[in-house]
Amino acid sequence: MKTLFTGILIFLAVQTYSQNPYTQNSDAEMEAHAKELADWYNDELGFTETQWLKFERKVEEHLINEKKIRNSQLSVKEKIAALKENYYAETQGMNDILTQPQMEVYRRVKQNYQKIAPVVVDSTNF
Repeated sequence: MKTLFTGILIFLAVQTYSQNPYTQNSDAEMEAHAKELADWYNDELGFTETQWLKFERKVEEHLINEKKIRNSQLSVKEKIAALKENYYAETQGMNDILTQPQMEVYRRVKQNYQKIAPVVVDSTNF
């Protein structure tokens, strides 16, 4: 029984802190960018208040992940692959927030609002 309780407690702790933008290294610039993106998307999608808040958090989460990937020591190919994976994971994560008609519009307009920026190669690291 004690083992079961400990296992459940660990599971809940991991779930509480995983992929949470407030427990990751966010900054005012990322928060402002996430809010700006949510406002742009809201013009197209017409969020409810709950959707808007969840959408903003999800965008911020993926902006944080993108920054971590870009600042990592991964090779250029690995960074590109990780950035694409993060980009598509964000889209998949929106399925839990948006309605089906909103998802269709979101997929269509995401290319206009959130393009994957190129990976900058620092020639001093070669």
